[in-house]
Amino acid sequence: MQLSITHPCCWTLRLLLVSNLLLWENVALVPTCLVRNGRCFASLEEMLERAVGLSEEISKQALQLFTEFDNQYAQSKQLINKNFKKCHTSSLELPKPSSTSVQTHPVTLLKIASKLLSAWKVPLNDLVNNLPSLKDIHPNILSKAREIEAKSAGLLEGVKSILIQLQNGDTEDENYPGWSGLASLQSDNEDDRLFAYYNMIRCEGRETQKVETALKMVKCKISNENNC
Repeated sequence: MQLSITHPCCWTLRLLLVSNLLLWENVALVPTCLVRNGRCFASLEEMLERAVGLSEEISKQALQLFTEFDNQYAQSKQLINKNFKKCHTSSLELPKPSSTSVQTHPVTLLKIASKLLSAWKVPLNDLVNNLPSLKDIHPNILSKAREIEAKSAGLLEGVKSILIQLQNGDTEDENYPGWSGLASLQSDNEDDRLFAYYNMIRCEGRETQKVETALKMVKCKISNENNC
């Protein structure tokens, strides 16, 4: 039985693919959904394809955000000469490229991606809310930060939905690194405040690449592609 995406059971799909801030592209092209435990999903392959595509967009925008922030502030304030602080999600590492990584289950990789995205929800919100306080902040920097926050929130919901499919509806609470950098973003010392933003944006770009890599590995494994 085919179900329209306007069917009540498909509220989750609509939330993830439409209203959750650009999570999926071309939603109108999805005519059916799979019902599992009363929830409506696109096919696993379709969801992974969209998740990978969205993660690529986020990584690209994160790089652009860092480049624009670097161009506006780093050189004049000599931020690049300071020692970078450790990213708060640096403990969430992907399996290293080796023969053993081939055996890593897709669920494990998806959980890493989910934890990374969850751990950056609060920091991205703090970034968006506090960036306007910086002197002469360029509108492009603000808009990119907002887009990254919105798309990351949507991608997190998409990753969780993929996990539900792979785990037959089972979910569990996840522990992920907490964020404690808000005070640095609001420091009275301008140089310290700018460096906190600089380091945070650098970290965010680095971690979005981890998410992208994890999702591509999952897609490769589930599609039975070679050289995953």
